[in-house]
Amino acid sequence: MKTNPYLRAFLVVLTVLLAFACSEDYLDKKPDKSLVVPQTLEDFQALLDNADRVMNITPAIGMIASDDAFTTDNGWKGLLTATERNTYIWAKDTYNGEPCNDWNIPYQQVFYANVVLEGLEKIAVTPASEAQWKSLKGSALFFRAHALHQLTDHFTLPYTEKDAATTLGIPIRLSPNVNAPARQATLAQTYAQILEDLTLSLDFLPVHSPYKTRPTLPAAYALLARIHLTMAHYKEAEDYASKALALNSVLLDYNTLNPNDFRPIPRMNDEILFHSQQILYSYAVFSNIYADTTLYASYNDKDLRKTMFFRLRSPNRYSFKGSYTGSSPFFGGIANDEVYLIRAESRVRQGNSDGARKDLNALLEKRWVAGMFIPITETNPGSLLGIILEERQKELAFRTSRWSDLRRLGKDSKFAVTLSRVINGVTYTLPPNDLRYAFPLPNQEIQNSDVEQNPR
Repeated sequence: MKTNPYLRAFLVVLTVLLAFACSEDYLDKKPDKSLVVPQTLEDFQALLDNADRVMNITPAIGMIASDDAFTTDNGWKGLLTATERNTYIWAKDTYNGEPCNDWNIPYQQVFYANVVLEGLEKIAVTPASEAQWKSLKGSALFFRAHALHQLTDHFTLPYTEKDAATTLGIPIRLSPNVNAPARQATLAQTYAQILEDLTLSLDFLPVHSPYKTRPTLPAAYALLARIHLTMAHYKEAEDYASKALALNSVLLDYNTLNPNDFRPIPRMNDEILFHSQQILYSYAVFSNIYADTTLYASYNDKDLRKTMFFRLRSPNRYSFKGSYTGSSPFFGGIANDEVYLIRAESRVRQGNSDGARKDLNALLEKRWVAGMFIPITETNPGSLLGIILEERQKELAFRTSRWSDLRRLGKDSKFAVTLSRVINGVTYTLPPNDLRYAFPLPNQEIQNSDVEQNPR
């Protein structure tokens, strides 16, 4: 029998407190739920701390579909899943019957968050437990909002104010009841729920956490800034970015890193506000996946990112080594470099070129060889915006942000890009504003739920 990801997550949560993995036979025996269903604050914390398998994982198909990297005919043929091969050429049928973890995992996160939110309502708050209770409430709201936003960035068309009320959104689940029907919201309703969750989380999240896998107040402010940027709400994006940076403005000085290291960027470094990593596809680890040649050429030789981010594989072909995960999976979280760039873009779009240059120069000074960076002095707002957007691609390479930028900038002819790839002599293209900027919902979701498929 086919099950939706929400039901599969329900089966997972039933066993989360067990010390051993259970078989399907074990599930058929219907164990005493009092032994396995989270009920205490410690149980709920353990559920949200399931970082490497569920809670701190982000979709990766957008990165594969973006223009940060390319591969060869043999490299494309050797990708391990049809999902990767189809995503790379922007095929209309993406999954070929394969499960879509880019859809399933965020909905697992939504389910876990709902379990915690419902469970917390049944626990009396005491002076001794108040801080932990509030942190859990804020974290669950953050995780649900983050998951829903990742889903909108991949499975809906880009947000525009005039069309959001009539554009398809995603199913929104606000209860852990797997039998409760999920409504497919409009895009406007989807974003309203995301912003409601995040805004509410601000009253509960701590400013600091000993673990970067746990949400904090600066991370929530930064996520609000990111979301408002995608909505073209530039004043709100600037305001939330400023609030995030007021609490944590740390930037790594790349002069202190060793470009000869296999992974020069430290894992869980001080610049990271919220750690998450993209789903690990073969596209992230195969040696014949190369950084886009135009992207690589855009870095000045005095720009340390050129040696921190890239490793020479063969003449004029470089692979990416600069992930903020410090390992093979690409970074999918939130870091201060992105927050500086969000505020810079938001400022210049509102006419504050001085503030935009200040943010941009503060970031780039930490990226260039000490004493070699010449501050940006561009005064024309349009030209300065172009520089900021170029720096977004260079600084945030191989993260989830490039796909989001391609989606939102497609409406602006000055920055819209037509993507093109050649595989086995066939040219594939993805024009701006194409319907394929919304990935199809998995067939199992269409079959098991009352939702409408994205047009392709």
